[in-house]
Amino acid sequence: MAAPLHAFALPRTRAEPTLPVRPLAGAQAPAVLPAQGLAFALVATAFAAYAFVPSGLAAHLLAIFQRFGLEPGTVVAIGALFGPSQVVARLIEFLFARNVHPLVIARFAVCVLVLAFVGLGAFGLSVTVAATFAVMFGAANGLLTIARGTVPLALFGASGYGRLIGRIAGPFLVIQAVAPLVLAFVAERQSDVAALAVTAAFAVVALVCLALIRRPHAS
Repeated sequence: MAAPLHAFALPRTRAEPTLPVRPLAGAQAPAVLPAQGLAFALVATAFAAYAFVPSGLAAHLLAIFQRFGLEPGTVVAIGALFGPSQVVARLIEFLFARNVHPLVIARFAVCVLVLAFVGLGAFGLSVTVAATFAVMFGAANGLLTIARGTVPLALFGASGYGRLIGRIAGPFLVIQAVAPLVLAFVAERQSDVAALAVTAAFAVVALVCLALIRRPHAS
C-alpha cells in the first residue's frame, strides 16, 4: 500500500549530503570501523540471521504452543506477554544501561534469546516454560529493535549512516520475508521441534557474528 506514496509523493530531487561536522580543536574524533569488509559483513549477517527469529515465530509460535497441548486461552495469555516484555526491557535499558556500548546490549539480548531456546529444550513445554520463553523473547526483541540502529552508528559512525542502514536492511528484509514460509515448511515436513531448532540456529548464528565483532579503538 505504501508503494504509490513512494512512486508519486516522494520528491525526485536529490538532497546534497551535509558536510561532516569537524571536531573542536583538541577534541578527539570517535574511533570508527570502515563500513565494509569483515566488520560490516558480521553486522549485516547478525541482524539478518536474527530477523528470521521474530518474523518466523510471530507467525507460528502460538500455534506451536497450542499443538504441544496448551489450552487456547492460555496460549493467548502467553502471547500477550510479548509486547509488555519489549517495553520493560527498553525502559530498563534507558534507565540503567544508557552508557553501555550498543554492541554489548545486542550481545546480551541475543544471549537472552538463545537461553530462552535452551530452557525450552531442556525443560520441555509447560505453561511456565512457555511464559518464560515469551518474556525472554519479548525482552530480547525489544532490545534488538533498538540495537539495529545504534550498533551500526556506534561501530561505523554517523557519516553515510542512512546508506549504511539501507545496506544492512536489505538482507534483513529478505530473511524477514521468507522466514514464515520456511518455518511453515519445516514444521509441516518435519516437526514443530525441528522448526524451533531451526529458529534457534539462526539465533546462534546472530550471537556468533556479534561475538566476533571487535569494537573500534582510538589510535
